[in-house]
Amino acid sequence: MAHIGVERRRTPRIEPNGERTLSLGVSVPAEVVDISLTGVQLASKTVLRVGDRAELRATVGARTISVAIEIRRVALDGKPTRGGAPHRAGAVFAPANTEQRTMLEQLLGTEPL
Repeated sequence: MAHIGVERRRTPRIEPNGERTLSLGVSVPAEVVDISLTGVQLASKTVLRVGDRAELRATVGARTISVAIEIRRVALDGKPTRGGAPHRAGAVFAPANTEQRTMLEQLLGTEPL
């Protein structure tokens, strides 16, 4: 990396080799379009990429579930949702623990409360 002028840093900057990613703990508003025991379809104003991993936190009534997801499909929807979210993403649930699986089944009405 070429540098012009006097270097005032205590340590020089270097350019990393290859692609590097950074994961930030940010929240992305999304609408749950549909959900099943195996995955979820989301609508968002934010572009998501295939392979992105996140934690989905969804609330239905007084119940909240938090489960890991991985984006498997993305698309630009020609007709955005009511909230104006044109980006669609299909995600699968990462292997859930027993408590998460039971909570998801209860939210979906496939297990007695």
